[in-house]
Amino acid sequence: MPHLRPTAIAGLLLALVPAAATLTSCGFDYPTDRVNTIGAGDNDRDQSVDALGIRVLATAKGEGRLIGSLANNLEDAATLDSVASPEGQAQAASFEKVEVPGRGTVNLANIDAIELTGDFTAGDVLPLELTFSTGETASVDAPVVKACYQYTQVPTPTPSTASEEEPAADESPAGEAAEAAADEEGHDEGHGDGEDATFNCAEDAPSPEGGH
Repeated sequence: MPHLRPTAIAGLLLALVPAAATLTSCGFDYPTDRVNTIGAGDNDRDQSVDALGIRVLATAKGEGRLIGSLANNLEDAATLDSVASPEGQAQAASFEKVEVPGRGTVNLANIDAIELTGDFTAGDVLPLELTFSTGETASVDAPVVKACYQYTQVPTPTPSTASEEEPAADESPAGEAAEAAADEEGHDEGHGDGEDATFNCAEDAPSPEGGH
């Protein structure tokens, strides 16, 4: 009968120890058993209606809409009745109460916009309070994002500046020179589009796969 040498036995035991440690950890703390926290927005799971991934999608400085999801943990329907900024940075336009079915969810990006105006811009974090028909209030720190990339398909309120009538162009040589100078200044400040560079999507374009 063949016998294993002591060195071979020692090597076998060393190989089995890590395997045993790996096996003892199996079956616990699966990723699918953990709460999925949406990283792009803030969450409040302490109320009967969960506020998930809450963000403000801004179209211009001081203008935007509320997005994210509401998940009702109750058997009966509940409604989102009001949105307020406890620090006074924003005001919500009047909106129809948002009904969340019992044990159901509502994506705020897929309903009529809850419009916000105030002292905020892309990159800010806006404290908000969402009050429900249950009498509970969810408090979130909502990141203010701009309408780029994954947000381009979300309908957004038209910035108020877009409705302003533009003055007629001055076609005189002096007027054309002034317009060219203004365009150049806009290029420097808004990266070629004459707009607030804060809302320029090229600033944080995703890197190509494998890029550094």
